[in-house]
Amino acid sequence: MGLLSSCWEVLLHIATYSQLLGTQNLNQQSPLLLPAPQPNSHGLDSSAGPSFKVLGTNFTCSYPSMIGYKACNSGQDRSCWLQSSSRKSNAYNIHTAYDTPGDTFTPTGVVREYWLNVDLQAIAPDGYLKSLGQVFNGTYSGPHLEGCWGDTFVVHVTNKIPNLGTTIHWHGIRQLHTNQQDGVNGVTQCPIAYNDTYTYRFHAQQYGHTWYHSHYQTQYSDGVAGPLTIYGPSSENWDETFTPIMMQDWVHENTSIAFKQELAQAIPIGDSLLLGGVNQFKCSSLDPKCCAGCSRATCDTAEGENPEFCCTPDPGCFKTLNSVRTVQAGSKFNRTFVEGKRYLLQLINASSESMFIFSIDDHDLQVIAADLVPIVPYTTDSVFVAIGQRYQVIVTAKPKKKSRLCQKNVVNCNYWIRTRIASGCGTVAQDNEETGIIQYSPNRSGNPETTSGNDREACRDEPTEKLRPIVQWNASDLRNNRENYTFDAAFDNVTNHGAFRWELSEKPLFLNYSDPSILNVDNASYFANPDIAPVNYTNHAWNDGFVYLVITAGNVLKIPGKRGVPAAHPIHLHGHDFVILAQVDREWDGTVPVLDTDNPTRRDTALLYAGGYLALAFKLDNAGIWLVHCHIAWHASSGLALNIIERQDEILGSIGSLDATRETCAGWDEMNLQFVQEDSGI
Repeated sequence: MGLLSSCWEVLLHIATYSQLLGTQNLNQQSPLLLPAPQPNSHGLDSSAGPSFKVLGTNFTCSYPSMIGYKACNSGQDRSCWLQSSSRKSNAYNIHTAYDTPGDTFTPTGVVREYWLNVDLQAIAPDGYLKSLGQVFNGTYSGPHLEGCWGDTFVVHVTNKIPNLGTTIHWHGIRQLHTNQQDGVNGVTQCPIAYNDTYTYRFHAQQYGHTWYHSHYQTQYSDGVAGPLTIYGPSSENWDETFTPIMMQDWVHENTSIAFKQELAQAIPIGDSLLLGGVNQFKCSSLDPKCCAGCSRATCDTAEGENPEFCCTPDPGCFKTLNSVRTVQAGSKFNRTFVEGKRYLLQLINASSESMFIFSIDDHDLQVIAADLVPIVPYTTDSVFVAIGQRYQVIVTAKPKKKSRLCQKNVVNCNYWIRTRIASGCGTVAQDNEETGIIQYSPNRSGNPETTSGNDREACRDEPTEKLRPIVQWNASDLRNNRENYTFDAAFDNVTNHGAFRWELSEKPLFLNYSDPSILNVDNASYFANPDIAPVNYTNHAWNDGFVYLVITAGNVLKIPGKRGVPAAHPIHLHGHDFVILAQVDREWDGTVPVLDTDNPTRRDTALLYAGGYLALAFKLDNAGIWLVHCHIAWHASSGLALNIIERQDEILGSIGSLDATRETCAGWDEMNLQFVQEDSGI
């Protein structure tokens, strides 16, 4: 019974628990106030620290305190980043184990400072008005935040929404020694009150791309989300890159309505799909919220068409709703390729509910990173992207075959980008998978006539045997060895806080916005609350080793009062990468499976298969309070989450002052909103 039981004892405490202001500050930098590398310890010379433009981008990385180092990243060798000028063995590259304790194995960059407003904004990314959009700096998606490996991000977030709070989570960021900057209301802070500002400050120990999003209610599904890139080495060479590409389902009404459907045990249905923040929703021009290019009379002449939904939006359409707001027509996402070049695409699934199979007609994808983990490259014709997951893929601009319209000249070609909803993993009214266009000529008009080259439909992660990290971990040092504890993704048979809710532990997670866990680290009575359901994993014998947790999604549960529902769930862990020991599509029977411990897949988000189980392990090396949750927005807000308390007696010493956290809570309490909390608090 070793596997699961220990998963609990070692783990810690588990509780079920817009417009960038001042564009002149977009690239504002100042020296990072951290110790510079010591020349004596690295054998460096006394030259100035390097500053260099990342090839294929317009962004500059600066390391003023890295005296004696030079840039070594090039189009011919993307694997190198910084190299000692005097000692070749001293380098920061794709093989650097940046998770090693201490700051020695991360370069020292500069401060990147950004300002974000969260505000209400009427938006129409697909050509159909969302009256109550919530966005960063007046636009969806939010600004592309950029930095370099080893930089410190300082992001000032101001809440401009009168009757709501907000918090911003930096998805996948390790937050070593900065647990209070993780951005989860009810866990690491109170919500930011109206007109208040909270400043997030964290170190970019990892590199790659990810996203930042609200963790308040279902706010990110209404538009409070944006991409984040941390430039660093790559496991394969490429020529150019673009802004990260966010893919998602989209709901026209406020998503609080969809969440109420979830609580009533109805399936929320999205309206359309977005790619790169845009698409074209088909609707009637008689609908005042729609920009369409035809009238109802025109629709009526189309045999078999529904008059309400037959019109393709007119690119020139806009409607004035008042003196300020307009509804503009939607458009297809597009990117222009130059034949022969290699393009890095940074993919993000920012959905509420839908999982996608991403592909480009007649082009292969070379996958080089999963989440924030560089991997040994492999080639495929499509990649499955669960909610919260990110992939870096390289596309060579050389089609495998040419379409009928461009057999003689590739520059006349257009190709569909497809985001197909995986079978059983999303419900959207207009789910046309042709969401974007790759064009080899920017002047080529009209939609592509290409067809999909794959019939992939299964809601399954990329095969773990293909996702092999460059920096290897051996996960055989599993400190907990009992297996009588599992976490079951299920419904409770009794109502909790007025509804039937999803849960992972004994009860659905339900936290108080005004009383976050991080302010209760030393409060034993707090963790006696049944809504918290703690299990203590502050066992120093397990520090820096691996601990298990196994999450099931089976139909048959042996636990009284729980109702199994065989649904797929994208599971995300804050504050850590985890390794996948087993990812299985059959019922968990309580026995120890064959575990993959030799350089297993490592990431921060993985899919729990419907009717199956997911065995994970992570290192107890980051004192803090960390959330584990399903990233389906409705499920997390319903309570499908755990709250891990790691190395409890070290947390306050690790993170330092909580004065800013208490100040934010005081502002939230002073706001004194009168409402009945329906969501889980995260």
